[in-house]
Amino acid sequence: MKSPLLLLVALVLSVSAAAQAPAEASPKAPGEPPAVFALVVSNNRGFAPGRAQLQYADDDGAKYHEVFSMLAEPEGALLLTELDADTQRLFPALVPVARPPTSRNLAEAVRMLAARIAETKRAGREVDFYFVFAGHGDVDQGRGFLELADSAFDAEDLQALLRQVDATRAHVILDSCNSFFVVSPRKAGGRRYATPSDMTQHLAQRLPSVGVLLSTSAEAEVYEWSELQSGVFSHVVRAGLMGAADADADGRVTYAELEAFASVAAQEVPNPLFRPRIFALGPGRSSRATLVDLRAVRSAVTLKMAAPSPVRLTLRDARGLRWVDVHQEAGVPLALRLPPGVARGLEVELPSSPGGVRWVSGEVEPGASLELANLTPAPAPPVPRGVQDQLRQLFATPFGPQALAAFERARSAGPVPVYGISLADRERMRQLVETFSAVERDRRTAETILIGASLASSVGSSAILLSRGDYASQMNGFSTLGVGLLFSGADLLQQLRREDPELLLEEFRASSADPAADPGRTIARVDYRLNRFLAQERRVRRQLATAGWLYVGTAVVLLGFAEARRTTGGNRQKVADDERSALLLAVSGASYLLRANYTESATEHLVRQWNSDPELQRLPRVSVAPVAGGAMLAVGGTF
Repeated sequence: MKSPLLLLVALVLSVSAAAQAPAEASPKAPGEPPAVFALVVSNNRGFAPGRAQLQYADDDGAKYHEVFSMLAEPEGALLLTELDADTQRLFPALVPVARPPTSRNLAEAVRMLAARIAETKRAGREVDFYFVFAGHGDVDQGRGFLELADSAFDAEDLQALLRQVDATRAHVILDSCNSFFVVSPRKAGGRRYATPSDMTQHLAQRLPSVGVLLSTSAEAEVYEWSELQSGVFSHVVRAGLMGAADADADGRVTYAELEAFASVAAQEVPNPLFRPRIFALGPGRSSRATLVDLRAVRSAVTLKMAAPSPVRLTLRDARGLRWVDVHQEAGVPLALRLPPGVARGLEVELPSSPGGVRWVSGEVEPGASLELANLTPAPAPPVPRGVQDQLRQLFATPFGPQALAAFERARSAGPVPVYGISLADRERMRQLVETFSAVERDRRTAETILIGASLASSVGSSAILLSRGDYASQMNGFSTLGVGLLFSGADLLQQLRREDPELLLEEFRASSADPAADPGRTIARVDYRLNRFLAQERRVRRQLATAGWLYVGTAVVLLGFAEARRTTGGNRQKVADDERSALLLAVSGASYLLRANYTESATEHLVRQWNSDPELQRLPRVSVAPVAGGAMLAVGGTF
């Protein structure tokens, strides 16, 4: 389910531009905000047998529904999920509302929303539609899909959904493992990874009115934090949607702001597996497009606070559920929009303060505005709530305009991000590089012998010609020797210019052992060098074929002269010498041609397999790491 997850990107890739074009509508009333509708789907259990069960996908669905119910039209947010017993006790009002996440219920929900959206557009209002998924994702034959309770939901299904809903703008958020492959199962040029330019190009061509927010890691490790009762990515996204990501405090959260907020929030987490890597691109190919506009949310409770110095807050509701974490920069006022049910009995903690500080709200009416300074102080908890060692660094860095600007500078100055690298890809790459190193050592030894044989045959034939006393034979001998030295030298130079397998293996091992290294960039770099090696091999083969045909052509010409002398009664010794020289040249030419056309290297075969084979499948694995006050649940495998 959640974890590094890739939001939708290619899911949405196949929707046609025509299908996404806004429908004709009456002129929008001046100053009237767009109507908001949302469909939230979450699923703890996959339909495939043997699938590891998630713990908090239903909780994430319930929390997303609370947030979007605050943003949406009355009854404009629908929820498809199966609430477990614990989640039913936490969200009793959702028990009669939620429907199981089956394909039939999804189709019915889409039909209902499409009808309401069409009616709203006929009334002259624009419509923003949000599709959110939290649950299992998988890959089959290079094609990614999400798992409903009874079937797969792939890119074509998403295309049909967006076409039927036909909103002015659509926003897709996916929280599932392998969701990258739902959007982009095979990358440009056969690569196993994609770059932002790949995704941007696809979205511009296919989805001009669709925005995507993706956690792009393809790792098959899911971390559900019991302290959050949520996936890490979903917790960060929801906090950002409620205003924590509003860097310029203008009441709007853009795609760029939420991308930066999520990245900055996790940048101090030591283990890169826990850090969500985000891809965000709004409708119209703009990262500055608005993801949520909080200015017109009338039912929300607004919590305001001046921040003359950096301040870190944790917000919990009366049930103890953790809803928002934020670390605000100095000088940037904070305004969070909270669902009314969350704001009643709200607890606001400052975990970074010595001894801890806590405020509690009482009953709060929808639409009310609260100042943090006016809330009732309360005793701090006797012990800090459980925080896992790795994840305690979440929100360690203050966020605001300065953090946003620094993030964008670092991104523009750094290497191009790489998306879609999974744990299976890393394991495959390790095996490939180790095999590449072993095979290339043996092949270089064999090719050195072949180069020596070709050079020896050239020297031998040249020596025979040079041993004659006549001028023509000696010139032929020098020519043969020169050609042999030229091609053998070029062959040797090509060998020296190829990738050094030992250095490549050492670099890969060093990068894999570095916890701060980005595994995606490591694999992309090795992938590039291996494919460069493949290109070198093709170029060498063309050169070998050219040399081989030159040798064979020379042998044919020399043999023709020898046979002409034989028929005219020429010197039998010279005829025999010419025939031997022609034979030696033919052997050299045949050696080159065989190497060029019939001796594919094992490395070439390995690289082609890397580019084309489906990723390795991993059996599900569940582990629990106890921590102070809680536990970290890790689910590994194919999701």
